Amino acid sequence: MEKIDLGYATLHYQEPVVHIVFHDGAELGFPEVRQLTRCAEQLSEKKPYLVLSDARARVNVTYEGRKLAADAREAPLHWGSAILVWRSMYKVAINIFSDIRKPAYPFRAFTRKQEALDWLLQQPL
Repeated sequence: MEKIDLGYATLHYQEPVVHIVFHDGAELGFPEVRQLTRCAEQLSEKKPYLVLSDARARVNVTYEGRKLAADAREAPLHWGSAILVWRSMYKVAINIFSDIRKPAYPFRAFTRKQEALDWLLQQPL
């Protein structure tokens, strides 16, 4: 299993899921989101993939980073995301916001890794 360490996050692949663990204090802007997409495509060998992001550390996503991450044209092989957060209130807030904004791909927040994986693996590729 190949692993990529970017300094602000570590990625590894277990088909069909790209696992991203963010390091404490990570800041994700335009260049980092682009780099994460390139690395995910590399790990999946240019096949459709799902993403499990462990954001239980302090992570700041800039406006430009959020905008790019929400653009499905930027990551055409990315078919769904689950994000791990520490607190249930974060999970609820993120899921409500996601339901309102209707992202271009399936997206949910979870507090338990196995629930996130189970949900992800139900998504069509």
